[in-house]
Amino acid sequence: MTDRQKGENVFYNQNDYPDVPYPYKNDIHNTIASAGCGLCACCMVVEALTGASFTPPEAAEMALRCGARVAFGTDMSTMAPAVCAKFGLQYALTDDCGRVLQFLQQKKGMAVANPGGDRDGWTGVYTDTCHYVVIAAAEGMHVKVWDPMLMPGRYDVPGRKGKVTVDGNDTYTDINTIARDCENRTPAYTLFWREGDASWK
Repeated sequence: MTDRQKGENVFYNQNDYPDVPYPYKNDIHNTIASAGCGLCACCMVVEALTGASFTPPEAAEMALRCGARVAFGTDMSTMAPAVCAKFGLQYALTDDCGRVLQFLQQKKGMAVANPGGDRDGWTGVYTDTCHYVVIAAAEGMHVKVWDPMLMPGRYDVPGRKGKVTVDGNDTYTDINTIARDCENRTPAYTLFWREGDASWK
């Protein structure tokens, strides 16, 4: 495996893996493209924080081994400990977006957010159902987000338009948008940081 430099920008798009199986029970038609947003999110966090190579197919194998594969995707509360054990990271689960923002502002690590999609009074910005995205950094109230389902026109639909700015593989939004997107999910966020850094448990 080829290691990267720690902190190097990394991006994995689940749409690039339509032929890599990610089965759930007897449904062999599921792939990373259809259900692997959590896998891609974990890979981006690992590679950015540690410099180690961790690809979505490798993450799929890990998820299937550790029991993190669930209906509709990946259970982050099961996947995170497996990822951390392998790559020397620590994690914490939280529903507190303010805690996430402080963590990112202090450059402690990265977060994986779990947006919950459309509901009464809210159009999901990063998904209309359920999804995982990486909150890679924060500057004030604005956050940089890596969306594993990034594609042209994704944020131009009614309810999303004007809430996200796209620059290459990076998207930018306000932390309050993330908070609204995730308010119907628990755990809504998973914080990841390197072992030896200040604990956020």
